Amino acid sequence: MPDNINIVFICSSLEQGHDGVGDYTRRLSAALIKAGHSCAILSVSDRHTENILESTQQADGVDVPVLRLSSDIEIKKRFEIAKEWVDKIDPQWLSLQFVPFGYHPKGLKLGLSKMLLTLSKGRRWHMMFHELWVGMANEESKKLHLWGQAQRILIKSLIKNLKPAVIHTQTRLYQTLLAKMSFKAGYLPLYSNIPVVGSQSGERAAEGEISFVVFGAIHDKAPIQQFAKEAAQYADKFKRPLTLTIIGRGNNEQQRWAGAWAEAGLPVNRLGELPARQISEVLSGATIGLSATALAVIEKSGSYAAMREHGLHVISVSKAWTPTGVAKPAIPEGVTEYTIGNLEECIADSKFIPYGSSVEQVSAKFARALINLKAE
Repeated sequence: MPDNINIVFICSSLEQGHDGVGDYTRRLSAALIKAGHSCAILSVSDRHTENILESTQQADGVDVPVLRLSSDIEIKKRFEIAKEWVDKIDPQWLSLQFVPFGYHPKGLKLGLSKMLLTLSKGRRWHMMFHELWVGMANEESKKLHLWGQAQRILIKSLIKNLKPAVIHTQTRLYQTLLAKMSFKAGYLPLYSNIPVVGSQSGERAAEGEISFVVFGAIHDKAPIQQFAKEAAQYADKFKRPLTLTIIGRGNNEQQRWAGAWAEAGLPVNRLGELPARQISEVLSGATIGLSATALAVIEKSGSYAAMREHGLHVISVSKAWTPTGVAKPAIPEGVTEYTIGNLEECIADSKFIPYGSSVEQVSAKFARALINLKAE
């Protein structure tokens, strides 16, 4: 097989800045194109366009060819248009960037593999699982467990029908869960969708103000009130100011975090949605990142990847979330788990550990896997 690959990525949506998987795929494509490969992206259920949009999108200074098909178009017609476009490109590979809810409001899209197979004659499949199913933790409701079982059945059917030559996922937990279904998935770590502005030396102030930052989706039930209370005690004990900066679209959880911080008598800055460059500047000036994503799946969080890539140690401040039927995954490097009473220890353990998962490194690993037909 030649060393240069020709691939069409398939995802649900490609609205820049509004779809994490689309942003991920665009940066991956750009890095592969820079390395001499041929890439294009097809969105087959795009909720951000009203019709058919063929164009290029730019990532990291590279133009990436795209075809966006509105979710309003009847699905059979969408795939007829997609097939004509894919056949003109004539790629060796098709890569499905899979998120269940990208293709159906309940993540239960029947007949998806049948539609996808119309594109695949003479081509190999790659599958990247950004998410699997809901209800995979002990703490979740019976309804979510049943819902997740239905999604699991459809995922198993999708893999069996497409027969991918290579499968990847970005969390060790998902790797384990796919293995329990008898599917071998390689580990392809997530990179940040927020490019670093300037250089990152990893030098953070050892004394003076501690600036916490959280951005993106804030998951519910994180113990932020207790965390804020301990932060105030820490500030008083060590005479070090502690601030919290929140970046992202406002919601109830963001309001709860800001309220808990203010109630503890500590300063909080809510910056709202920002362009990527400004997010990078804020992250570069912070001391420690906070994440409310469950520790077992923190590796799939784009916010976590961005904080780590910007030289930040991350403290996990999340609700209890224990995967059912598997061992608890190891805590990734550069992350500390907050439990009630250990904030002082979390801050003491916060140190710069380089995040070795840039888009260039991940794209090189991805290309090797397809060329060798073996995921690392």
